[in-house]
Amino acid sequence: MDWEECTQEIGRMLRFFVDTGNFGYVDRIGNALVPDIVETALMEAIRALRSLYGSARTDERGFKCVEHDGRCVTLPPIPGKDVVTCFLEAVRADIGYARRAAIYALAWHAPRSREE
Repeated sequence: MDWEECTQEIGRMLRFFVDTGNFGYVDRIGNALVPDIVETALMEAIRALRSLYGSARTDERGFKCVEHDGRCVTLPPIPGKDVVTCFLEAVRADIGYARRAAIYALAWHAPRSREE
Protein backbone atom coordinates (compact mmCIF):
# COMPACT_ATOMS: atom_id res chain seq x y z
CA MET A 1 0.00 0.00 0.00
CA ASP A 2 1.47 3.36 -0.96
CA TRP A 3 1.34 6.56 1.08
CA GLU A 4 -1.53 8.02 -0.92
CA GLU A 5 -3.71 4.94 -0.38
CA CYS A 6 -3.00 5.01 3.36
CA THR A 7 -3.87 8.69 3.49
CA GLN A 8 -7.16 8.03 1.72
CA GLU A 9 -8.02 5.23 4.16
CA ILE A 10 -7.40 7.54 7.11
CA GLY A 11 -9.48 10.23 5.41
CA ARG A 12 -12.37 7.80 5.01
CA MET A 13 -12.22 6.92 8.69
CA LEU A 14 -12.06 10.60 9.70
CA ARG A 15 -15.11 11.31 7.51
CA PHE A 16 -17.24 9.69 10.19
CA PHE A 17 -16.30 12.44 12.64
CA VAL A 18 -17.21 15.09 10.06
CA ASP A 19 -20.58 13.39 9.50
CA THR A 20 -21.29 13.52 13.23
CA GLY A 21 -20.18 17.14 13.63
CA ASN A 22 -17.04 16.28 15.59
CA PHE A 23 -14.41 18.23 13.67
CA GLY A 24 -11.80 18.23 16.45
CA TYR A 25 -9.73 15.28 15.24
CA VAL A 26 -9.85 16.40 11.62
CA ASP A 27 -8.88 19.97 12.53
CA ARG A 28 -5.99 18.84 14.71
CA ILE A 29 -4.64 16.53 12.03
CA GLY A 30 -5.11 19.02 9.21
CA ASN A 31 -3.56 21.92 11.11
CA ALA A 32 -0.68 20.01 12.70
CA LEU A 33 2.78 21.45 12.24
CA VAL A 34 4.62 18.38 13.53
CA PRO A 35 3.99 14.63 13.11
CA ASP A 36 3.63 14.01 16.86
CA ILE A 37 0.41 16.05 16.92
CA VAL A 38 -0.95 14.00 14.00
CA GLU A 39 -0.12 10.73 15.72
CA THR A 40 -1.76 11.77 19.00
CA ALA A 41 -4.94 13.01 17.31
CA LEU A 42 -5.14 9.89 15.12
CA MET A 43 -4.76 7.54 18.08
CA GLU A 44 -7.44 9.46 19.99
CA ALA A 45 -9.80 9.26 17.01
CA ILE A 46 -9.26 5.52 16.68
CA ARG A 47 -9.83 5.05 20.42
CA ALA A 48 -13.07 7.05 20.21
CA LEU A 49 -14.22 4.97 17.26
CA ARG A 50 -13.47 1.72 19.09
CA SER A 51 -15.52 2.83 22.08
CA LEU A 52 -18.43 3.76 19.81
CA TYR A 53 -18.49 0.26 18.34
CA GLY A 54 -19.38 -1.04 21.81
CA SER A 55 -22.48 1.13 22.11
CA ALA A 56 -23.55 1.30 18.45
CA ARG A 57 -26.67 -0.39 17.20
CA THR A 58 -26.81 -2.62 14.14
CA ASP A 59 -29.02 -1.39 11.31
CA GLU A 60 -31.11 -3.59 9.02
CA ARG A 61 -28.16 -3.96 6.61
CA GLY A 62 -25.95 -5.33 9.38
CA PHE A 63 -23.79 -2.21 9.75
CA LYS A 64 -23.00 -0.66 13.12
CA CYS A 65 -24.27 2.90 13.33
CA VAL A 66 -24.85 5.73 15.78
CA GLU A 67 -27.70 8.21 15.84
CA HIS A 68 -26.87 11.80 14.99
CA ASP A 69 -29.42 14.51 14.20
CA GLY A 70 -32.13 11.95 13.46
CA ARG A 71 -30.08 9.81 11.13
CA CYS A 72 -28.07 6.65 11.53
CA VAL A 73 -24.41 7.31 10.67
CA THR A 74 -22.54 4.12 9.82
CA LEU A 75 -19.31 3.53 11.69
CA PRO A 76 -16.32 3.17 9.37
CA PRO A 77 -13.89 0.29 9.57
CA ILE A 78 -11.10 0.87 12.07
CA PRO A 79 -7.88 1.14 10.07
CA GLY A 80 -5.41 -1.66 10.61
CA LYS A 81 -1.99 -1.24 12.12
CA ASP A 82 -0.41 -1.43 8.65
CA VAL A 83 -2.51 1.51 7.40
CA VAL A 84 -1.79 3.59 10.49
CA THR A 85 1.95 2.86 10.29
CA CYS A 86 2.01 3.67 6.58
CA PHE A 87 0.14 6.95 7.10
CA LEU A 88 2.36 8.05 9.97
CA GLU A 89 5.44 7.19 7.91
CA ALA A 90 4.09 9.41 5.13
CA VAL A 91 3.38 12.23 7.60
CA ARG A 92 6.88 12.01 9.05
CA ALA A 93 8.30 12.33 5.54
CA ASP A 94 5.91 15.12 4.49
CA ILE A 95 3.42 16.79 6.87
CA GLY A 96 1.30 17.57 3.79
CA TYR A 97 -0.12 14.05 3.99
CA ALA A 98 -1.85 15.04 7.23
CA ARG A 99 -3.52 17.96 5.47
CA ARG A 100 -4.52 15.65 2.63
CA ALA A 101 -6.21 13.23 5.01
CA ALA A 102 -8.16 16.12 6.55
CA ILE A 103 -9.15 17.39 3.10
CA TYR A 104 -10.37 13.92 2.13
CA ALA A 105 -12.40 13.73 5.33
CA LEU A 106 -14.01 17.11 4.70
CA ALA A 107 -14.59 16.65 0.97
CA TRP A 108 -15.76 13.07 0.58
CA HIS A 109 -19.40 12.13 0.78
CA ALA A 110 -19.92 9.19 3.10
CA PRO A 111 -22.18 6.93 1.03
CA ARG A 112 -23.18 4.68 3.93
CA SER A 113 -24.78 7.48 5.95
CA ARG A 114 -28.53 7.58 5.52
CA GLU A 115 -31.68 9.20 6.78
CA GLU A 116 -33.76 7.16 9.20
